[in-house]
Amino acid sequence: MPLLFPYPVEGVAMAIDERSRHDLYVKLEQTLGAAEASTLMEHLPPVGWADVATKRDLDVFATELRAEMSELRSELRGEMSELRGEMSELRSELRGEMSELRGEIGGVRGEFSLELAKAVRTMVFANMTIAVAAVGLAFGAAQIT
Repeated sequence: MPLLFPYPVEGVAMAIDERSRHDLYVKLEQTLGAAEASTLMEHLPPVGWADVATKRDLDVFATELRAEMSELRSELRGEMSELRGEMSELRSELRGEMSELRGEIGGVRGEFSLELAKAVRTMVFANMTIAVAAVGLAFGAAQIT
């Protein structure tokens, strides 16, 4: 798409395209010489002057970019704060559940201790009964002979 010079040339706006750039180079080459024409053409922008960013354009862009970054920073801080709150809630829930689990384990440990004590008591009485019976059998056998 041809671009227009930002200023009129002899009252006519001129489109910048490859042909007009070439025509300019040929005229400069005839007037200044090949080396000078090439040097001068290299200093022209590859597009029209309307597409060249000015310092003012860059300042506006920098201001907009800073505002956008500030907004993103605020959003990020808000989300991080929200995340901290959620993590704190999760930590509290986890601590509560761990405390409950400790209580349940303590209850199971207590029940296990009672059952173990009953089993030991039963085994002791069973062993005593067996021992008494064995002694009784020994005495009975001794009296038979």
